[in-house]
Amino acid sequence: MTRRIITVSLVCLDTHILIWGIKGECKPGEERMIAQAKKFLQWLDDEKKNIIIPSIVISELLLPVPVEEHNKLLNLIQKKFIVSSFDSLAAQAFAKIWQSKKNDGSVERLKTDYKLTKTHLKIDCQIVAIAYTNQVDCIYSHDEDMQKFAQGFVDVKPMQEFAIQIPLL
Repeated sequence: MTRRIITVSLVCLDTHILIWGIKGECKPGEERMIAQAKKFLQWLDDEKKNIIIPSIVISELLLPVPVEEHNKLLNLIQKKFIVSSFDSLAAQAFAKIWQSKKNDGSVERLKTDYKLTKTHLKIDCQIVAIAYTNQVDCIYSHDEDMQKFAQGFVDVKPMQEFAIQIPLL
């Protein structure tokens, strides 16, 4: 009898990928990111990746959405992804990560280099802490500051790019 070992690939998504890929919204000049994110989400599904969405990412996603549409979006997210909350383990990881980044000067560097607020960095730290406690393979994020903040704790990768066919006239 042979024993099969099943490995589960678990990844985490940051907010922008969901804004583009699920909501189909973007800032002017980012229009191509909608198609890229949709293809990327399909690729993750085809590759049988298990995807976690930190609860803080959901709150960022819901901010501009009218309250009466929250349940519809939440149901869609809960159907497709694993929602991971900021629990006591994540809180402990958050403190560990924040202290490490503060002590090595990363917090101040990121605030200066990227003109980020402490609040923004704390949100990033919550996302990293949730990913860290869930032992994800990586966080997919469009934000360079997220990559720098997570360094040493969780691998952060950009969304994979795909060739997009342009419709003929």
